[in-house]
Amino acid sequence: MQRKIYETPGEKRKDFWIGFLGWFVLNIVMGLLGFAVSLVLTPLASNVDFETSTTIMNSLSLLVSCLPFVINIGLMVYFAFTRSQIAMGMLAAFGVVLFISICLGIIATAACFVVLGSINQ
Repeated sequence: MQRKIYETPGEKRKDFWIGFLGWFVLNIVMGLLGFAVSLVLTPLASNVDFETSTTIMNSLSLLVSCLPFVINIGLMVYFAFTRSQIAMGMLAAFGVVLFISICLGIIATAACFVVLGSINQ
């Protein structure tokens, strides 16, 4: 593992955008794969007894749910030591998604207060 030395600002920008856009692509692909796994395994699990299928589905859903966290954190740590601007791009993408989620949560909360406040009692 050797750290990349950036010689021009263009190299830094290129790696930053690779990390930023790559984070979105990676997480969309992982989300689609998780959805596909659940679609494939649900009919298969119904062929066995209830207790066994519940245990199998719970274990697999836990694995599929935790896999994106492990992959994202692992890649971020790896790129922090090898190509720091890719790691910064990934971190910025996560920050953008977090900011959008917080804003949407505030909007949804305000909308609920407006709707519930306008109901005549």
